[in-house]
Amino acid sequence: MPTDPLERIVETAFDADVRSCRRPHSGSVAETAVLELENARGDVPRRLVCKRGGASIWTGDAIESAVLRVLEQRSDLPVPGVLASGKIVGERGSARETDPLERWACYEFLEGTNPGPGYATLEPTVRRRLVADAGAHLGRLHGTPGLEFDRVGGLARGENGTDLVLCEPTGWHAVDSDTLREQLPISVPPTGDSGRRPVLTHGDYQPSNLLVDDSGAITAVLDWGNAHVTHAEYALARAEVRFVDSYVGRLSRAERRRLRSLFRAAYARYAPLEAGFDRRAPLEKLRWVAQSGSNYARLLGDSRGRRQLWRQFRRLLE
Repeated sequence: MPTDPLERIVETAFDADVRSCRRPHSGSVAETAVLELENARGDVPRRLVCKRGGASIWTGDAIESAVLRVLEQRSDLPVPGVLASGKIVGERGSARETDPLERWACYEFLEGTNPGPGYATLEPTVRRRLVADAGAHLGRLHGTPGLEFDRVGGLARGENGTDLVLCEPTGWHAVDSDTLREQLPISVPPTGDSGRRPVLTHGDYQPSNLLVDDSGAITAVLDWGNAHVTHAEYALARAEVRFVDSYVGRLSRAERRRLRSLFRAAYARYAPLEAGFDRRAPLEKLRWVAQSGSNYARLLGDSRGRRQLWRQFRRLLE
């Protein structure tokens, strides 16, 4: 009988033995392992990814498997398929029964290399292909029919454990510029305009949450545990920081300008990009900085959040 919780989950879900277990050094805040199986039957793959926990920072619920099922049904984005999901059974009414850390899911293993650790040192042509693909995939997500919303907010699982429910907005991503417009020195469109469309977005879209091939083409977008609904322009600006602006001092100004242009042009092929976004982007990026500080402060005030931050810190050290 395996002693590792993830190995026990796989044995129960697939009636298969675990040959080997590898824990990635980067990825989501969930407890994650890449497992090689033996004695797998039927269409059960020999290699899969198993996760336990991974509570959304917006709602505290483990939503990744539900988000991926929606994306599988309604989009053609390169995301892992959900093989099985469930929760570790606890006594009815107990803390364990409702604890998102007790939820688990097994996902399809997708081939590719994580470009995050060496992103700044990639060959320029490879990095440019990656950034263009990243912009296109974000645009496809924001432009996918059937993923429209009328307001921003966090996401949680519905009563059946698979549907997604939009929750009341929290955190800085929910600040609507309508309330700030008269105080701002630049023109910001109201909610309802194309740039202020509420859209489903990844929540942590950056090089470390991608897999790519040798040419820089994206083969998978991973780690959807913090997906939520926010304004399209805000999500685009936030992603631009992660792919371009945060590499000041490591990439030349000319290269950053080129990457920014590639990212926006690729996005605009699939989702509307309003004129004037270049003027509004700095404000949206400043809001992201404020949102990040707010989120970390919220995590520090909660014992589970502190464990999550400690896990992330250990991964950085590794």
